[in-house]
Amino acid sequence: MAQYDISAKYLLLEHPKALIEYFLGRQNVEIIEHLNTDQPTFRTHRGDSTTRVRIDGEEAIVHLEVQSGNSPKPMWARLSAYNGFLISEFQKPVYCIVLYLGASAGRNDLGYYAYETAEFRYLIQYKVVRLAEVDGQSVLETQTPALLPFTPLMKPPADVSAEQWLRKCVTATETAPVEKAVRDDLVATLGILSVLAYDKDLVNELIKEEIVQESTFFQDHLERATKRLTQEALEQGIEQGIEQGIEQGIEQERREGAIRHILVVLKTKFSPDIVNALAPALRDISDAQRLEQLLLTAVEAESLEAFAQALHE
Repeated sequence: MAQYDISAKYLLLEHPKALIEYFLGRQNVEIIEHLNTDQPTFRTHRGDSTTRVRIDGEEAIVHLEVQSGNSPKPMWARLSAYNGFLISEFQKPVYCIVLYLGASAGRNDLGYYAYETAEFRYLIQYKVVRLAEVDGQSVLETQTPALLPFTPLMKPPADVSAEQWLRKCVTATETAPVEKAVRDDLVATLGILSVLAYDKDLVNELIKEEIVQESTFFQDHLERATKRLTQEALEQGIEQGIEQGIEQGIEQERREGAIRHILVVLKTKFSPDIVNALAPALRDISDAQRLEQLLLTAVEAESLEAFAQALHE
């Protein structure tokens, strides 16, 4: 589900003030700087959006973690390591928010972890935001452009059907009072996120293809973010295989991971229906190293025809 996470992260990086203020529930947040989560000191965990801010005169770190589905590793365990590092590194308060995109994601996340004995006490607490439980109509009424791409994943009014709600969200985004380039990016990211909850054909019917293709998000940020995230995913898959200690499992994980991420990359750049036609040919390749080379080819490909030619060489 990399394409959903990438889209949400893009919005967080492009519109930090509006989104931090809404999800944190605070006003007058001053953005000081984005923290570079790709530097080596962050290698234990790369944060989705980590920002140094000033709230009511007090400096703090706001970390927003995006999760499409349920986390394989307990969220509190992931955040314990990362928040501990942030507190040690910056010696500032750390406010952490976990944003669950999928309708069924995060239902069992209590937003804290604690233990206590006579001599020891530990507590980590963070804010859990499940979009499926957010009142979407109230968000539309704020007319905050940065929030609009998330609204299809929010709870619609009781008397509005799912399709009617999606149409309403698309219309609100297409008429947002911002310049065209920003509006195109908002519509494009809304389209990607909507597929988490709606039929892809319906989404494609409502969103004009030319808007998506003209989006700066698709032309630049998505490709670079996808390249980074897919490489991370491959590395993670290999590490998991090594931990299992089974050589065959490592090779299979590499193959499946490479195929999965090749398709993700291609679908963010080209027509998903046409990309799906290439899946059988990819699965016929038994060499994991060859598939990993094709992943890099997919990231750099300027056309689907160019990738298909490399695939069949």
